[in-house]
Amino acid sequence: MRSSKWLLPLMLMLLVLLHHQVKSEESHCTSVAGMVKLLDLEAQLIDNLADYAGELEEKLENVKRNIAKMRLENDRARSSTEEYLSNPLNSFSLIRRMNRDWMMWQLYMDDPVGLSQVEKVQELREHMPTNTDVEEAVTALDRIQSTYGLKVAHIAQGLLNEKQYNVSLNVLDTYAMGQILFDQSRYWAAAGWLYQSIVLMELNTLTAPLEVSKSEVQMAYAEVLLKMNQQADALKVVNIALTDKPHDIKLLMKKSEIETMIRTGTKNNVPKVQQGAVGPNAYQMGCRGQFPPSADGRLHCRYNSTTSPFLILAPFKMELVGLDPYMVIYHDVVSAEEIKELQGMATPGLKRATVFQASSGRNEVVKTRTSKVAWFPDSYSPLTVRLNARVADMTGFNLYGSEMLQLMNYGLGGHYDKHYDFFNQTNSNLTAMSGDRIATVLFYLTDVEQGGATVFPNIQKAVFPQRGSVVMWYNLKDDGQPNTQTLHAACPVIVGSKWVCNKWIRERDQLFSRPCLKK
Repeated sequence: MRSSKWLLPLMLMLLVLLHHQVKSEESHCTSVAGMVKLLDLEAQLIDNLADYAGELEEKLENVKRNIAKMRLENDRARSSTEEYLSNPLNSFSLIRRMNRDWMMWQLYMDDPVGLSQVEKVQELREHMPTNTDVEEAVTALDRIQSTYGLKVAHIAQGLLNEKQYNVSLNVLDTYAMGQILFDQSRYWAAAGWLYQSIVLMELNTLTAPLEVSKSEVQMAYAEVLLKMNQQADALKVVNIALTDKPHDIKLLMKKSEIETMIRTGTKNNVPKVQQGAVGPNAYQMGCRGQFPPSADGRLHCRYNSTTSPFLILAPFKMELVGLDPYMVIYHDVVSAEEIKELQGMATPGLKRATVFQASSGRNEVVKTRTSKVAWFPDSYSPLTVRLNARVADMTGFNLYGSEMLQLMNYGLGGHYDKHYDFFNQTNSNLTAMSGDRIATVLFYLTDVEQGGATVFPNIQKAVFPQRGSVVMWYNLKDDGQPNTQTLHAACPVIVGSKWVCNKWIRERDQLFSRPCLKK
């Protein structure tokens, strides 16, 4: 009875941790701005745990004080037992203590500590990341590794893309990576993380309640090796584990199973993955900054003072990037004060970004786009009015009928996979009123320490974020047909908080600025 009551707080805690998959998903890792509140939440949890420790210490100190008093009396009695017990007052006090006091101590020991703190964790749990959030975070880190060709050991040590950071992953981090990638059937990727977990366990020891046994990790590593049809290596791992636990029944059974598979030639029916057998694709090369420099002598930099009358007085610094599609970069377009104001406007209303799906005819959350967005009408504030005026000045286009400004913040490994901005659906409600997206204007509101480039794999162009700059390109050809050369992607952010703002300009009102020249 005593042990069950003593375990009550722990049982409640476990129930809390298993709870809450019913709550709405907040998609924490898809925006750096969205993850800021997690640090405040963690601070509350740490303070709550400190309160729990305070209650335990208070009870412990009370017990220690009483032990000292009781031991002093007991030692005095046993030093002269007959004399002590011959006094009726001592005898009465002893009998009373044994009958009454120890009953109270039993109740005191049974009384659980920290129930209010457990309830507080349950309350805060509603705002904590879910299993889905952890899975998305694992996918994001795996995306960074594969896109940039990083090694697991380097990531775990805080060496990201040849730059060392004062941060590292612990065994619980790498083990979670391996477990979840295994569940996703990403066996080659899982093997690297599980092996790294074993390496880290040789260097560090975990303490309760977060410890994980070395044999458990070794067993998981053996399982992934079996999935990769590397039975001999799996057997070696199990034999190493048995040197520490020679009588472990699970390990002995696994050893027998593997020996049987080797003897009978049994293979798992899993497609063989050729890790590192091919080099990076065009998208990965662009993300890594490996595109060759342009050999087109027509590309140059100049001041643009021609697309609108206003630019005669205040020309933009313009860099011509390409002619098919037509693509330019404008520098120093947005000030630091304006960027701060835009971020302040967007942060409270950031929502998970969606993508239009032609099959369903609606916008949906997809794994190929991980960021959070906020939309603002053109007349939302004096700042949005100014930004739209600059877009008109830069492009020479009429913005009537075009889409609202969209502010985006990318989170852990935030990216947007290869896609086109045009719809190419002439009969769709999306293009019936204002036409297709003739041009994209993308503002970079922050520098990104590593990663986060906008890559055009078909034309081998990459634009890296530069605070205050804008990249603009045409999505449609001169005859109004979609230009497939505009295929582009937002590379995963390695380190940094990537903020962008984009404007999609529709074609219907550009009759006089860029008429459709049918062939």
